[in-house]
Amino acid sequence: MKKYLKTGFTLIELLIVITIIGILTALITTNLTGARSRARDTRRKSDLRSIEQALRLYYNDAKRFPSSDGSGNISTATWGSPFTVGSTVYMSSLPLDPSGNGITYKYVGISDDSYLLVTSLEKLSDPDISESQARCTTALAGYAETVETDYVVCVQ
Repeated sequence: MKKYLKTGFTLIELLIVITIIGILTALITTNLTGARSRARDTRRKSDLRSIEQALRLYYNDAKRFPSSDGSGNISTATWGSPFTVGSTVYMSSLPLDPSGNGITYKYVGISDDSYLLVTSLEKLSDPDISESQARCTTALAGYAETVETDYVVCVQ
């Protein structure tokens, strides 16, 4: 008579495997959330550098930086629209924040020769925040809305 071997997993073995998979999924999900916020912060910094280059091109043509409209926009453009003056296109579209959750970019025209670009970062411990604020102390002196989580780019 042939003996049939039982094949398969017991209920306890299946529960242990499911528990291990659940723990690994939780760990991976939290790590991906942090990576996403760091990626958005990197995008914000890159956007401000691109805007800085467009403003430099404008300055080369106009011999001054554009004024601000008081609500955080460049006087000749708004966020999400092209930055053009006459037929000259300085930037095809001023970027919008990558998260879309209310964080915005702000432009403050301080004088004809200086400006301030401001955005908040999600990672509050980012060392670039304090470094950027240290570089722009003179420009920040006249801008009272800056908080410790703001990343700034300036020309002074």
